[in-house]
Parts: sequence; structure tokens; C-alpha cells
Amino acid sequence: MDNLNEETRGVSLLLTIADAGQEALVEAGIAPEIARAAALKAADRVRERHGGEQLYIPKGVAIALSERDWEIWREYNGSNSFVLAKKHKLTERQIYNVISRCRAEHDRRNQMPLF
Repeated sequence: MDNLNEETRGVSLLLTIADAGQEALVEAGIAPEIARAAALKAADRVRERHGGEQLYIPKGVAIALSERDWEIWREYNGSNSFVLAKKHKLTERQIYNVISRCRAEHDRRNQMPLF
């Protein structure tokens, strides 16, 4: 029963990937039937490349960071948190949290591998 449950969850994940791909393609102006075919092909490629693996799907801090957050990161100079808070209608504490998340993602992207 556990294998069946895992297989069902795997199929559900692949269909979710296909659905998300189709939605993004349709939003980009691709005809729904072409978008569906391309999205199913993409989901099948995920299956070919990662089938049988136990995957962890991160929540995607980099994706979750909004354009606003990256704008704050670019504008931050170390002493303008008050100005940025007013500009973006946030508290200074929220500005520091945004900077912290962006810094962590920036470092993760730019850090050289240890091995």
C-alpha cells in the first residue's frame, strides 16, 4: 500500500508540474493546447531525469523574494533603513528582515563550493 501511495503522489506531483507549466505558458500567450503538450513534455523530462529519486522541493526563498525586496536590497546603503521603510510602507524591522533574506540568497548564489 505504501508503494501505491508513493506512486500516486508521484503522479500527482508530475501533473501539478504540468498544470503549472501550462498556466505559465498560457499566461505568456501560448495557445492552451500547445501549452498543455509542452507542459506534459516538460513534466515527462522531470520524470526521466529524476524518476525514482526522493526529492526535496524547497520553498524557494529566491523565488519568494519579491521584486520589491530586491529593489530594497539594491537601494540599501547601510544607513538608509528609515528612508526605505517610509518609501515601501514598511517598518525598519521589516527592512532589516528583507535585507537579511536577500543577503542570505545573494551569498548562497555567489559562494564558491568548498569541494
